[in-house]
Amino acid sequence: MAQKIIKLTLASILITVASCKKNKTDTKIEKNTVVEKVETPNMENIQTFNSEKTIKSHLAKTQYYRWYQLYEREMSTKRIANQMDLFTDNIIIESASGTMEGKENYPKRLDIYKGWKNAHHVQNVTFTTDKDGNEQLIADIRYQNIQPDGKKANYTLDYIMDFEGFSNKLPKLTKVKIKPTGTTDDTFKDSYPNNRVNSFMYYWLANMEQLDGNITPFKELLTDDFELNFTSGQVNNIEDFEKWLNNAPKQLNQSSHHPKDLTIEVVNETTYIVSVVFDWFGIAKNGQKMKAITQHNWIIVDNINERFARIKKMDVGLIEPFSVVK
Repeated sequence: MAQKIIKLTLASILITVASCKKNKTDTKIEKNTVVEKVETPNMENIQTFNSEKTIKSHLAKTQYYRWYQLYEREMSTKRIANQMDLFTDNIIIESASGTMEGKENYPKRLDIYKGWKNAHHVQNVTFTTDKDGNEQLIADIRYQNIQPDGKKANYTLDYIMDFEGFSNKLPKLTKVKIKPTGTTDDTFKDSYPNNRVNSFMYYWLANMEQLDGNITPFKELLTDDFELNFTSGQVNNIEDFEKWLNNAPKQLNQSSHHPKDLTIEVVNETTYIVSVVFDWFGIAKNGQKMKAITQHNWIIVDNINERFARIKKMDVGLIEPFSVVK
């Protein structure tokens, strides 16, 4: 009987388990649509029940992937304002073109990129702690550009990002250090969809793992006509989603998602179909540790002038059954 009760409890609180037919998102694609698949390599997959560290990592990666997006689509006053939201007033940016200090000087730095096509292909990204105990994000990328005169360039770059003190909100960047490490001979390929989806995904996960029932951050992550298909039923309005957030997830003390196998199908400039697998670890109110692996399929709609893309539809399937970790 006790084991049956545990299973029923797990079924009700495992927040990533939802129904999905054959693990495919039901959507209509125009016959002439070009579908491009983009896979994100080397995503961290570490078993952990330390949700505080996981939330910090998700929030840092959210900001990291947001950093690139301004450069990858046409710049506008609104998009620059969204970028400025990443920074503390005294932000320092170090790169091969020199050192910039102070948030107010950032817009001038963008003038050189007028008419450029830029792509930032993330190879590795890690949230870590330096020797002084400061939390930072370290990454390496392949950077590509095509300038207005047709000149092309391809570089490998290392990034180090430092953040203001972490809370449960998006942390501000205090310092960005960019170091060239080499050159490549790659054909230019758009990276915006990948960076846009990653920033959305990590912010969604960070908010899910707060387990506080707060609906506010989700309002900019959902379309007006969103559809979330949970095993307990469909949720398609903010009021019911808030009730859901204050029910099943709040039966947990900790929740940690670790993404892998991310694939993005570009339907058009404003619509992406996303597939991603999550290794999930949680701790119930009674202290019981749990784990599972789930498959998520999302339809994401994008307005480049907003901070984040939005989910229109979400379906989730179970890859490995949830189980008690002894």
